[in-house]
Amino acid sequence: MTDSALTGASPDGGGLRERKRIATKLAIITAARILTAERGFSGYTVEELCEEVGISRRTFFNYFPAKEDAVLGSPADEIPADLAEEFIARGAGSKPGAVSSSLLADFVDFAAAVMDRMVMSRDQMASLKLAVAAEPRLLERVLYGSREAEAAFAVILSAREGLAVADPRIQAALAVFTALTQRAGAAFFDPGNTRPYRSILTEAVNAVHEVVASSTPLTDPSSKDPS
Repeated sequence: MTDSALTGASPDGGGLRERKRIATKLAIITAARILTAERGFSGYTVEELCEEVGISRRTFFNYFPAKEDAVLGSPADEIPADLAEEFIARGAGSKPGAVSSSLLADFVDFAAAVMDRMVMSRDQMASLKLAVAAEPRLLERVLYGSREAEAAFAVILSAREGLAVADPRIQAALAVFTALTQRAGAAFFDPGNTRPYRSILTEAVNAVHEVVASSTPLTDPSSKDPS
């Protein structure tokens, strides 16, 4: 998958415009999250957010219909295209129709690199979590954002492994990776944590690998000859 495919940009001059669009969008998201962490969701206005980013109110509404949308962000845009490209490229040598043997290791590298790109500090993220938890409107929409993020990563997994998004192996990997990153993220952002994110995620991935590797594959009862 090319950078254009990941971002929706055209291969001509539209690519530069698309990168600028995403950069502005991410700047709005970051500022909205930092202000929410510092002041609470109701502690600032759209005008103050626009002033923080250096954009007009009209520009803001070209990107987001409301302030809560900016806080929740756009999961698909928040996956760095270069990291996604590298993750996909690492699976190029796998056998057609098979899951690549380096998928788990490459996933850890990918997730850790995405975490390293975060602009917000751990303290700001912890404050943001509390602010969102105190705001019912945001809590109701977090689940939708999670589904959108999963759908975006499913496309990346599909491109890497050369398997359809609906393939049970892609869906299984997506479910496992989602659970692992949620647990690792919660542990990493815990106020008492002193361990790096990569270490926490690696431990979790290795535990899953040990459980699965020691298990015997199951036989589908419905595939047996009824006679």
